[in-house]
Amino acid sequence: MRTILSGISLCMLMLAGCNQPPPPAPAPAAPPYNTTLSLKQVMEWVIDPAADVVWESVAIIITEKGENAKAPKTDEEWEKVRNAAATMVEGGNLLMMQGRARDDKKWMASAKRMSDAAGIALKAAEKKDVPTLFDSGALIYNACSACHADFRVGEPAPDAKPAATAAPAPAKSAK
Repeated sequence: MRTILSGISLCMLMLAGCNQPPPPAPAPAAPPYNTTLSLKQVMEWVIDPAADVVWESVAIIITEKGENAKAPKTDEEWEKVRNAAATMVEGGNLLMMQGRARDDKKWMASAKRMSDAAGIALKAAEKKDVPTLFDSGALIYNACSACHADFRVGEPAPDAKPAATAAPAPAKSAK
């Protein structure tokens, strides 16, 4: 009887050792983003024009005749500023997308800082809060300037492979 129990126990141990863990779940597929625009184009065509709208929406102009305050007055002007600020908020996300992000730390933090500063402008535009909108322009400027001090748009990322160069065009023969 002991032999039979020992044999059954041994068989159970052997069978338990044959079970393999389930295979790991497959990695999720990358989202089908369309990143047709280069980083430089995103900056020049999306983010910079939006920043200009925010920056140019409020000002204190000092002349010999005194101070002249400039700020959005109509709902349409406020909507234009709001839309530009919203574009910048989402522009930060565009900068963080795979294929555009230069690294996972400093670049991401810089893009988030710009997006957060634009978020302040967005809230100010929604509330028609001129002083906060004015201050947010400085926050946006500082975020952009700090990033541009570390990263130059149009230059390859530090870990990017150099682009292949095309063969020179054949010389035309002189006749």
